[in-house]
Amino acid sequence: IYVFGHLGDGNLHYQVRTVDPAAAYDIVYRGVAAAGGSVSAEHGIGVDKKEWLHLVRSDAEIAAMRRLKAALDPNNIL
Repeated sequence: IYVFGHLGDGNLHYQVRTVDPAAAYDIVYRGVAAAGGSVSAEHGIGVDKKEWLHLVRSDAEIAAMRRLKAALDPNNIL
């Protein structure tokens, strides 16, 4: 496991090398959620982390994110 990032603001990035990345990230993100952290990518949630967003955001928050995405990127190109 490699941990790097912006330690000053608590924004850490985890790189896990394993034969089962989904299981490893499930463990990492559940731990992050239990500690009150958040799941995100460098510039938003990204496609790789969508699966775990529900651990740290409510259904209402996710719905609001989807509405903002649709309003700001109606052609879904970003």
